[in-house]
Amino acid sequence: MANCYLNTYRPLVNTKYGRAASLKLAIDPFVDGSIRREPDLEHEWPSISCLCRAGKFAPRLAVGDAVAYLTKKGKYGDVPFRHWRLTAVLQVIEVLESHEQAAAWYRNHGYSLPNNCMVLGNPPNPIERSNRQHRDGQRLDDRTLIRWWDWGYGRRARANGTFVICRRLFCELSWNAPVVDHEHMVRAFGRPRVQTRNPERIPSNQFRAFLEQFGIGAPPSVL
Repeated sequence: MANCYLNTYRPLVNTKYGRAASLKLAIDPFVDGSIRREPDLEHEWPSISCLCRAGKFAPRLAVGDAVAYLTKKGKYGDVPFRHWRLTAVLQVIEVLESHEQAAAWYRNHGYSLPNNCMVLGNPPNPIERSNRQHRDGQRLDDRTLIRWWDWGYGRRARANGTFVICRRLFCELSWNAPVVDHEHMVRAFGRPRVQTRNPERIPSNQFRAFLEQFGIGAPPSVL
């Protein structure tokens, strides 16, 4: 039986800089907001690495596992209350030991590299396409910020190389992404929230119940 997880990330529109970038550059609002999309939900074959949570999540995944992605809780668009947005449901198809192995997999299948694959020749997104998330409230110039940001990601990739390739079962990164509130959580899990910072394993029946509220079916491996 596959494991099921609920994970969160900071979307582009989590900051005023990201909201401006979304409008000016016509970027979907709920892509990940960093210079290295983690996860890279925009790719045809999305990927999960250790760039965000180091060794706390990606190394626990196995082929067949399912991951539902929510934005970090916040106020988005014209919805007047704090909420999450359900943006993707992924199923793991490959777990590789390094970013170099991942790059080879994508190239051998004729695909471009996902943005979170830390190999030579695959640069980060320009700072203008990010939410310019500042460390501990520091205000850094753009050149310093992107160098600091990508250096930190490179260090994590070297320390924790696990790279997970997935198929998309559901993906909606526009303003049409379903709104998730505490009632959805309570109906599915019996509580108003679940652990997503270090994602907990969710019983498959609860995972199915959560997705069914939005008309999304669970992958066969968790039925």
